[in-house]
Amino acid sequence: MEDREKLVNHMWDVYTNSPRIRLLKFWQEAFEAAYEELNSDVAEVREAAISEISKMSIRFVHIDLPPLRSMAVRKLSQKQSESKQRTAT
Repeated sequence: MEDREKLVNHMWDVYTNSPRIRLLKFWQEAFEAAYEELNSDVAEVREAAISEISKMSIRFVHIDLPPLRSMAVRKLSQKQSESKQRTAT
């Protein structure tokens, strides 16, 4: 859940500091609905809003790991460079 809260904080920073970047509908609607709470001077209110958005994001936003294909390509290129080093010596 901590990673989700970090993601919410990051997306909130993008939302408030980068007006040219369009966010996914989920983020846009969540931040509009919780704008007052996220701008609150009371830390507990902000944290509660972040926690609530992070819980909702589990359902709507999927955090993807690097594709397996990219890992396979990386391993293949590493093997090729090792092979070249062996033949060069």
